[in-house]
Amino acid sequence: MGFSVSLGVALAIAAITALALSSVLTGNEHVSEEGIRHRLAVEQLRRVFSDKLASQHAHELTGGPSHLEDARQARLQFQALLLLLRTHEDGQKERGLLDGLEQAERGHEDATQELWVARSQGLSPEGLEGLRGGQEEARYQTYEALDWLAWYTEDTFTQRVLRADQAERRAFWLIILVATLGLLVAMGLAWVLTRALWPLHHEARASEARFRLLVEGVKDYALYMLDPEGRVVSWNPGAERIQGWRAEEIIGRTGEVFYAPEARAAGQPRGDLERAAREGRLEWEGPGVRKDGSRFWAESLVTALRGADGRLEGFAVLTRDSSERKRLERAQHLFVEAERLFLTEKEPDEAVEELTRLLVPELADGCLLFLLTPAGELVPRAITHVSPEKERLMWELVQGGGGPRPDRRHGAWQALRTGRTERITEVSPESMAEAASDAEELERMRELEPVSYLSVPLRAAGHAVGVLMLVSQRPERRFTETDQVFVEELAGRAALSLENARLLREAQAALDLIGVAAHDLGNPLQALQLMLGKLRRLPPSEPEKLREVLTAAVRHTQRLGRLLHNLLDLSRLSSGKMELEVGEVDLAELAHEAVERHAEQAAEVGSQVVLEVEPGVVGRWDRLRLERVLTNLLSNAFKYGKGHPIELRVERTDGHGRLSVRDHGPGIPEELQRTIFERFKKAPAKGEKKEGFGLGLYIVQQLVEAHGGCVRVESREGEGATFTVELPLAAASREVDDSTQPPGMVH
Repeated sequence: MGFSVSLGVALAIAAITALALSSVLTGNEHVSEEGIRHRLAVEQLRRVFSDKLASQHAHELTGGPSHLEDARQARLQFQALLLLLRTHEDGQKERGLLDGLEQAERGHEDATQELWVARSQGLSPEGLEGLRGGQEEARYQTYEALDWLAWYTEDTFTQRVLRADQAERRAFWLIILVATLGLLVAMGLAWVLTRALWPLHHEARASEARFRLLVEGVKDYALYMLDPEGRVVSWNPGAERIQGWRAEEIIGRTGEVFYAPEARAAGQPRGDLERAAREGRLEWEGPGVRKDGSRFWAESLVTALRGADGRLEGFAVLTRDSSERKRLERAQHLFVEAERLFLTEKEPDEAVEELTRLLVPELADGCLLFLLTPAGELVPRAITHVSPEKERLMWELVQGGGGPRPDRRHGAWQALRTGRTERITEVSPESMAEAASDAEELERMRELEPVSYLSVPLRAAGHAVGVLMLVSQRPERRFTETDQVFVEELAGRAALSLENARLLREAQAALDLIGVAAHDLGNPLQALQLMLGKLRRLPPSEPEKLREVLTAAVRHTQRLGRLLHNLLDLSRLSSGKMELEVGEVDLAELAHEAVERHAEQAAEVGSQVVLEVEPGVVGRWDRLRLERVLTNLLSNAFKYGKGHPIELRVERTDGHGRLSVRDHGPGIPEELQRTIFERFKKAPAKGEKKEGFGLGLYIVQQLVEAHGGCVRVESREGEGATFTVELPLAAASREVDDSTQPPGMVH
């Protein structure tokens, strides 16, 4: 009832106020509309002219075409305002002011154009200064015309205001009365609203704000609403972060876009909503799809929303990205399987090879395992792919002509050399083109369709023993930092297993070496003891027999010393403590000394050493180590080429000193030529009992490579063998700065 009374009073007041204000409005209407619009147009004329001047000045300073266009637009606007003022001009005086302003502005524009043309034609500075003065005069006249027009407009407006003020005074007391009544009514209505409606409004706004903060504050969950037809009607920041859609992009679209294509084809989106509407809520877990098409593992809760009358209003959907949890679960499973492999497989190489089949397809679509051989070659040991055709293609990419192709293993070599993991989340066409060595390989890489790439070195005891490479060809399976950490852990365990196997093999080889050393060192030592005992029993009256026994004793002593030196060099090489005492060495002189030192041994086996040397082959080498090289090569030649000439040649070739030893023995089979430089490997001597460690040629190779040189063998069965050593004539490759090592010492 109070509201109705207040409303009636308000209507009466409104009628009285309308009558009172009608007289004011009729007198004021022309002022408030025409007069103010006229003043604003005049002021805008001044601003537009100033804008044109600023744009022209900017054009003069920078020469930019955009400023020239701004000046043209400002002039067009100036002319449009003049035309507008002419349509509402008040008498002959204002028409004259507008004509003067138009002429002044046109004169300024002509002066500006004339100045620009003169400047482009290269007019003298004095001429330009005159034109600039004309331009300034035109600008002054334009501003003066604008001032006159503004004064006239303001004066006219003031007169109209005075006339309107008289009408306002007549209605003043009536307005006071109406305003008083209106204030009383407003106070009554305000009291009613404050006491009754404001608390409800405030609570509604606070509740809405709390709900909005709650929804927008959820960053780890996608929280959105669907209407009864399944269209998105609300979207929170968490949904944008997980799904990839912005609110303006997704609102109004159906929720089917969040399902995988196969789920949409099976009708799952509609079925989920119908089930949620029927049961009230629905929980499901499965693959979801982001805006870019990538997939993730989604956990979703769909809740049906119903009004007070039970009618379905829509659905609330809460979705969580649980991909990382799934990854961790798979990682734990793979760790368990990997541990089982390493514990049950007797051969670590086979266990690591089986690891590639374990990672596919659980973690990647393709897996490549490279292992480092003792010869320093990185060869593919195992390749696995979900597709047999692409597995064959991967073999073709890493192999050619029946063996590894070094130029096609850039990624593996890079990881092996740096010891760091290389992860490419998105393989681009540019990166494939950069990695490919030719067009054919690039085409094969494109056929493989890689999407993501991961290359992890197998490191143990501070060095890499291989590389594990993973390839993914599905957009939803891009390798993440979590995958990298997991594969690095697996690679570390695999490398540790391989390293333990290597250490076990070396320990076994060391035990074998101890047995062989005990045997081979015992033979000359026992013979030496027998000869010394025989020498003690011989009377001095038999000098020939004494000389014969002493000669044999010296021979066994030399053999014993050679074996001991080989063992000592092997120990230093294995521990990495080999040191070279570098100085100037003449290879010809070294060869002569070696021939003299082994003259008796040559005579004993019935071989003549044919020496052919080129004088002046001098370099900075370790003399003692090169003597060891020559001794081992000559001893090898005497062993396999006994009874035939031994050729020793020294020559200079292309910045290197070359030393070659050739025998005319049975030769070395081709299949053994690649292994005779390995530890404990040697070619069998026909008709000879087994003796020696099989270390001589291995130590020769290591000593030569320590000098920055190389050694090779050329042989055919039945035609003997030639061992060639090439040494750089410059300083040894491992020579260090004199400030950090004693003079003449290198590591």
